[in-house]
Amino acid sequence: MRHLSVFVAVAQELSFTRAADRLLLAQSAVSTTVRDLERELGVELFDRSHRQIRLTGAGEELLTRAQQVLEQVRELGEAVAAAATELRGAVTMGLMTGVDLVDVPGLLGRYHERHPAVAVQLRATGLGSTGLVAQLERGEIDVALLSVVDGLPATLRGEVVASSPYVLVVPDGHPAADRDRVALGELEGESFIDLPPGYGSRRIVDDAFAHAGVSRRVLIEVADLSTAATYVPQGLGLAIVPEFAAAAASARASAAHRGRMPVRTVPLDGAVPAFAVSLAWARRRPLSSAAQALVELLRSELLPA
Repeated sequence: MRHLSVFVAVAQELSFTRAADRLLLAQSAVSTTVRDLERELGVELFDRSHRQIRLTGAGEELLTRAQQVLEQVRELGEAVAAAATELRGAVTMGLMTGVDLVDVPGLLGRYHERHPAVAVQLRATGLGSTGLVAQLERGEIDVALLSVVDGLPATLRGEVVASSPYVLVVPDGHPAADRDRVALGELEGESFIDLPPGYGSRRIVDDAFAHAGVSRRVLIEVADLSTAATYVPQGLGLAIVPEFAAAAASARASAAHRGRMPVRTVPLDGAVPAFAVSLAWARRRPLSSAAQALVELLRSELLPA
């Protein structure tokens, strides 16, 4: 099982280094395990002749079967654990970086109080919610808190558990700083700080500008939603972010400028939909007992009665 688990991690990451980081092992241990498996099977599982390793035909076949075997072993463990009085096992939860709209530490604290024998692993992805959707579909994570623009894809189940309206963040002294509300049409010609294309938040804002018929120039792209507004005081552009992210950025800016507020937050005219966080899991893969218990806790605490 250990050899198959290591092989699957390398096959999914297509990198011995990333697989080692994911498994919390030394890269040499990962490489040795894969070599041992190749010797045992008498085949090459990876083509190492390119800059990035690739699966061979034998590797592709083994990946499919290894995932099936590991899933069956997981189900076997769950069945045995279900017979015990204490819930055991592990659950992997995907998160968006820089999004603290949901109090994940507090929720997991209460989950641990109820199920102290369950191990919880948190995982993020450099591709935002798009990456989390893919990880759920591949079975790499059990549940996720993510943001999608047009609702969850048919491959996933879940529901919205939190939301935050978008606001405009401008430097102090900007013409819009003292306005009660700003329309997107009034922002023609401004430069912006935003996430890269592919992130849910970026698409929400891009779609709103396109629908309003307003062109937009993104001068700086950042990798974390919570940091976009922190670039505004430097005169690098404006930011349109969810209210929770703007509040955090304003607090940091105030502390850095000794209590002076170098940025202002201005409500938008409603043209930008709210940033919504959904709890999601895969349809085709039954939740383990540990994952089901986590979903039930999140729903009971985040959804209205």
